[in-house]
Amino acid sequence: MKKLASWLFAFALLFSLALPTAASANTDAMKFLVDGVEVEGYEQPFMSHGDVLIPVENLFEEAGFKVTKGKNSAVSVTNTYLTVDFNAAGKSITVNGKKAATEFPLTLKNAGNYISGEFLASLEGFDVEISEDEKTVNVTTNRVQDVDAFLKKTMEADLKSFSADMKMDMNMETAIEELGSVDMQMDMKMDVIQEPMAMYMAMNMLMKAAGEKENMDMEMYFTEDGVYQKFDDVWVKDEMSQELLEAQLDSANMLEQFELLKTFMKGVHVYEYADSYVVVQKISTEDLKEMISEVMALLPTMLPAELLGGDMEIPEVTEEEVEGVETTEEESDEVVFEEELPFEDLDGLLEMLNLDIKEFYTVSTYDKKTLFPHDMSGTVHMTMSPEGEDVSIKMTMSGKYKNHNNVKEIKVPADVIKNAIPMEQYFEDLSKEFEAQAK
Repeated sequence: MKKLASWLFAFALLFSLALPTAASANTDAMKFLVDGVEVEGYEQPFMSHGDVLIPVENLFEEAGFKVTKGKNSAVSVTNTYLTVDFNAAGKSITVNGKKAATEFPLTLKNAGNYISGEFLASLEGFDVEISEDEKTVNVTTNRVQDVDAFLKKTMEADLKSFSADMKMDMNMETAIEELGSVDMQMDMKMDVIQEPMAMYMAMNMLMKAAGEKENMDMEMYFTEDGVYQKFDDVWVKDEMSQELLEAQLDSANMLEQFELLKTFMKGVHVYEYADSYVVVQKISTEDLKEMISEVMALLPTMLPAELLGGDMEIPEVTEEEVEGVETTEEESDEVVFEEELPFEDLDGLLEMLNLDIKEFYTVSTYDKKTLFPHDMSGTVHMTMSPEGEDVSIKMTMSGKYKNHNNVKEIKVPADVIKNAIPMEQYFEDLSKEFEAQAK
C-alpha cells in the first residue's frame, strides 16, 4: 500500500510539473501598459513558455471594450466591430462568431483568466511588445490618441442632410406602489438638413404602467418658419424651443458648440479600422457628475438672454409678506415663496438622489472616408433612491443613419402653420381639461 501511495504521489508531482502555470512558469508579475498607460490590479501579466500571459478583464477594460462576465468563468468583450467570447467551460475562444485555433483558458491564476500575447496580437487592432528583460509588456491598440481632433473633423464633415431611424426601450422599476414597473418603447424617424437648419421628426411611444397602456404619436417640424409640435392631434407653435435651437445651431457658435460637445465626451474611445471609425463611451457616476457641472457652467454663455430672463427683474416676496396675506384654502396653493431646498447645489441634488450608474456604454460607427455616421447602439442601467425610494432604470438604444446628403427639402405644411396654437394656450386648455375631469 505504501509503495502504491508513493507511485501516486510521484505521478501527481510529474503531472503538476507539466502544467504551464506550475514550475515551468515565471510567476513574477510584469509591468503592464496599455497604450503607454500602466494598468494596476491584483491580476498582472507574467511569462510562460517564452510568451506573455495577459489578464483578460484588465486588458479589455483598459482598452475601452464592454466586458461582460457570464457563468463558469465565461467572459465576453466587444466594441461591436470586434467581439471576442472566452468560454472557459468549453475551452474555446470565438472571434466575431468564428472559433479561434486557441484553447481558453490558456491558464488560470489568482482566479483570473489569462490569454497569450501571441493570440492577442492576432486580433485586429492589437500589438504586443515585451521588453528585453521580460519585465514589461506594452499592449498597443488602434485607438485614436487625439479624440478632440477627431470630434472636430466629424463636425466639419461635408454632411448636408441625412435621415435616421431610432429605437429605445426603457424599463423603470420602483418601490413606489402606485407606479411599480413602467415600460416604454419609442420609435422615431428623422429627416435633417444642416444649412439652413431644418428637421422633421415623427415618433410613436408606447407606455405601460400600473396595468394600463398608452400609445402616443408625436410630430415636430423645425424650419425657418418656426418650431411646430403635434400633441394629441393638436399642432402647437413653440417659440421658446425655436430660440433655443436657433442659438445652438447658429454656425457662428461652432466653437461654443464644440466646447459643449466636449463636455459630453468623458470616457470616449475612438478605434480606427480599415473602413470605419468606432466610437465608444463608458461613463461612470463620477463622470456624469463632472459633465453635468461643466454643462451648467457653459449654458449661461450659450443661451439667448430672453431665455435667461434678460434684464427682467422678478420682485422678491418675503415669507413675512406672505403671512400677512389672507387667502382661502383654494387660493393658498397659488402663493409661492422661496423655500429652503434639501440641497444647496447640483452636487447636493445628485447626492440627494443617490444616483449610481451601473452601466453606460454606447457605440457609434462612422465611415472612415466621409466621416458620416452609420449606426449607433447603447445600454444604460442606473439606480437612484430619492427620499429612500429605490428606482432602477434600464435602457437600450439603437439607430441607423441613411439617405446621406439626399434630403432636399423639409417644409411645414400650410395647414399646420394656419391651425397651430401658441404653447401657452395649449397648456391653458390642458389645465382646464384636467380641472373639468376632476369635478
